[in-house]
Amino acid sequence: MGNRSSNNSNQKIGQEAKCPNCDRKFGPSTTYNLLNTHIDHCLQNQQQINNIGFQMPQPQVQLGDNYIWVKQNNQWKRVQSQVNGGQIQNLSVQEIKNRSFPEKQMWFNLQLEKFRIPWQLGSDKLNVNLNDLLQSSLISARNVNLYKEVKVVFQNDKVQDAGGLLREWLTLIFKEMCKDIFSLTETNDVTYKIAKQSQYFDLVGLAIAKALFERMNICVEFDRPLVKRLIGQEISFQDMQFYDKSLYLSWKYLLENQFDENSLQQYFIICKDDEIIELKQNGADILVTNQNKQEFVDLSIQFYSEKMISKQLGQIQNGLYKYIPKDYLNIFTAEEFEMILYGVSVVDLDEWKQHTTYKTPYADTSQQIKWFWKILSEFDQDQLKKFLHYCTGSYRIPVNGFSKLESNRGMYSKFQIIPIDYINANSFPIAHTCFNRLELPKYSSEEMMRKYLRSIVLNDLEGVFGME
Repeated sequence: MGNRSSNNSNQKIGQEAKCPNCDRKFGPSTTYNLLNTHIDHCLQNQQQINNIGFQMPQPQVQLGDNYIWVKQNNQWKRVQSQVNGGQIQNLSVQEIKNRSFPEKQMWFNLQLEKFRIPWQLGSDKLNVNLNDLLQSSLISARNVNLYKEVKVVFQNDKVQDAGGLLREWLTLIFKEMCKDIFSLTETNDVTYKIAKQSQYFDLVGLAIAKALFERMNICVEFDRPLVKRLIGQEISFQDMQFYDKSLYLSWKYLLENQFDENSLQQYFIICKDDEIIELKQNGADILVTNQNKQEFVDLSIQFYSEKMISKQLGQIQNGLYKYIPKDYLNIFTAEEFEMILYGVSVVDLDEWKQHTTYKTPYADTSQQIKWFWKILSEFDQDQLKKFLHYCTGSYRIPVNGFSKLESNRGMYSKFQIIPIDYINANSFPIAHTCFNRLELPKYSSEEMMRKYLRSIVLNDLEGVFGME
């Protein structure tokens, strides 16, 4: 979250907190500046941390959610899930591989928490120039420790980050990369494949690592072969339909039918960008026959999914595996990993409403709240995603659903609507993305509220009006 005001240091923490060193308690009205100053002084007044045996906070063992979103047969649905973290956190990589997806997900999160450097020990800054987004992000990302709390600083922007801008940064860089180094796959799905060589694939790996570490979702989906390479699994023939549907169907026809070899006149070569590439030694002289066609298809798959992108793939893997152990990723199937990385691609308004809290005098019976949900029910899925992004910094929710939305430091923080006075000069709702809070003005009519809520989604506002 970032407050678009110059006195952000005076923002109140909004909930009870205590110093991790001396256990002094601070009330909700305490400012971030006062809390952080106390913690800094408290730690500095003792011996150096390395000499006093400062204990890193252990990951808190929590019971799993009572439901989780899963994607089955290309359809999202909620299923009951009762997972006890205490029973699975000590399982080995091999033992967890055979468990259910909810168990794998919780185990994965618990293992990553062991690497986290507490925010009380300081944060790193990610300095970003929006006019040179990818280059500035890459330079800065190489010099931060992603196990620490990372605060995003947009050059010439007054916003001070308390966590929400990290989600915004992830969205911005992946959108930008889809215009340049990734291109759409030749499928019916809106997924992306590697398009060319670029230094920015180093950034891709680091960004994916940070998203996984902070349990955030990215806004783009990759082709299935690339996903399987990232989690260390072999590519199957069926996977290629998620890369290039026409190519997959042509290979399928080739494998399932007998043909006249002389009329086909296909050799062990691939023509790409006016270049002839041999799939094996002397491939330009080897004719594809009914006897060797399986080898031709296998070598073609290897070329498209590995050899053609080996440098870019290596760049992504280096950045990703620097922070996320490859063995941890390998416990998931491709479908499971995609669910964790991308989140849920549908917005269930009933679920959103069910897991929303209100600050008095707002309540679910308040007239403004009734108008709010009625107006959102008029939105289509794209508009709901845009509004969700405005409120939380993400177009999607995690597989744990709205019941387990998290704040910037991994604490559960349900979506909350807070009343504020209506001001003619700026009547847009104010979103606090790091805490999943929306300050909703006390509009005097449904039409007036509709005007401002629809303006957010129709203009796809991203922090331009009211976002904090």
